Amino acid sequence: MNIAAQTAPVTDELPVPTVEIQACTAPARLAELDAHPDLDAFRPPAAQLQALSSIAGEREGCVASAVGVNRSTLVGYAAFHRPSAIEPWGADRSGALIELGAVEVASGYRGMKLAERLLSAGLSDGRFDDTVVFATLYRWHYDLERSKLGELGYRRMLERLYGSAGFTALETTDPEIGAHAANRLMVRIGKNADPAIVAEFERLRLATGKRW
Repeated sequence: MNIAAQTAPVTDELPVPTVEIQACTAPARLAELDAHPDLDAFRPPAAQLQALSSIAGEREGCVASAVGVNRSTLVGYAAFHRPSAIEPWGADRSGALIELGAVEVASGYRGMKLAERLLSAGLSDGRFDDTVVFATLYRWHYDLERSKLGELGYRRMLERLYGSAGFTALETTDPEIGAHAANRLMVRIGKNADPAIVAEFERLRLATGKRW
C-alpha cells in the first residue's frame, strides 16, 4: 500500500483547520473517533478506521493520527505494521521488518504538511531506528483525480514526501513493483539496525520474484 497525500494548497479564502498529531495512537482512542468521509483511498472510511484500530493493537503496530479541531474526527494517519504473511515481504525470517502500509490525509486538510508531520510522529523517539522500514508505492492507490497529477508526477511527489522522513528509493525484483514505472520501493534503514536484519531485507528485496 501507499499514500493519498497532501497535494492541494489551502486557499486564502478558507480558514486553516487546527489539527492535533499523535504518535502511536491507542486503539481505544481510535475507536472514539469518526473517520473523515474523504479517507476512502483504500477502503470505506469506517472500515479503514476499524483496520487502523486493529493495527494499533498489534505488538509492533503504530498508527500516527491527525485529529480535527473538534477532537472527534480522524483526518489523516500513517500506519506502521509487520508485513502481511500473504505478501512476499511477509517471508521475513528476522521477524523485525516494518512496513509503512499507508499514509492518507483527507482532501480538505491537504496543503498543511500533515503527511510529513504524521511520518515524523510515527518515526519519533527512535521507534524504528533498530530495523528497516519499507513502503511499496503502487500506482493503483494514487489519488490522481484529486491531486490532478499524472502517475509519474504522483510517484515523484511521494518520493519527495518519503525522502523528507529519511526514506530512499531502491530497486527490487518484486514483480508487482517492477510491473510499472510509476511503482516504487521506498526504504528507511535505521541507524541502529542489526546487520542481520538489513541482510534479511536485502534477501527479500532481491528475491521477491521467486517462489517461497
